[in-house]
Amino acid sequence: MSQELTEPTVPDAPLHLASPEEDWDDSTTSLFLRALLALVIGGGLLWGQWNAPIAPGVDYARWTLLSVWANFILPVCVVWFLFAQTLVPMELKNQALNAWNYGWKFSDWKKQLPFSLTLGAAMLPFLFLASRDPAVRGSYAQWFPSGGGFTLLVNCTLLAIYLFCWEWFFRGFLLFGMAQGFTWPIAIVVQAVVFGFAHAGKPQVEMMGAFAGGAVLGVIAWRQKSFFTAFLTHFWIHLAWVLLIRF
Repeated sequence: MSQELTEPTVPDAPLHLASPEEDWDDSTTSLFLRALLALVIGGGLLWGQWNAPIAPGVDYARWTLLSVWANFILPVCVVWFLFAQTLVPMELKNQALNAWNYGWKFSDWKKQLPFSLTLGAAMLPFLFLASRDPAVRGSYAQWFPSGGGFTLLVNCTLLAIYLFCWEWFFRGFLLFGMAQGFTWPIAIVVQAVVFGFAHAGKPQVEMMGAFAGGAVLGVIAWRQKSFFTAFLTHFWIHLAWVLLIRF
């Protein structure tokens, strides 16, 4: 009686998911082009906002919505679909790959909250002196939306949304995107310069302060691998600025 021979069965190999370290295209040309695209696309989005027929201090809701699209949704699409990267937080052994996160890390928020409050408090004396300048007050006379109670809550919420998108654009998309090919010191300087010029048309003291502030926030974001402290700090400073100008 013959017995049919069968090949020994081999257990299926476990599904292997490629890690960023394995998929990362680290050729000099690819990294440089990705960084250059981040800068060019970012500049184009800022130019579009600058030329948008929306008055920031008058049409605050529409200006916030524009920021959501231009400073958040569209850059996220660039990261996902053009760069084929992700915002999922990962602890990478090779720190050269940390731009995969684009600063999208919130796990240290308990430490970032008091740190941002301290930075904001340190700026209060400078904000107070600048807010007393008649030229500055005149420039912002119609800038901030007025109203109290529920209206004030809505305005503060819009401000938080606006600055969250704004900070991720500069200290997330631009900073970490450019750092891939330009190196992180150059990326910090370039995003700070762009951030400063994004304040063109504002009082000179604010525009000059934006260059320095952009550099400081860039360093903090890079060291923490997160833009969240920059967002919180910018929010406290802007909120204090609103109150000092109005009162």
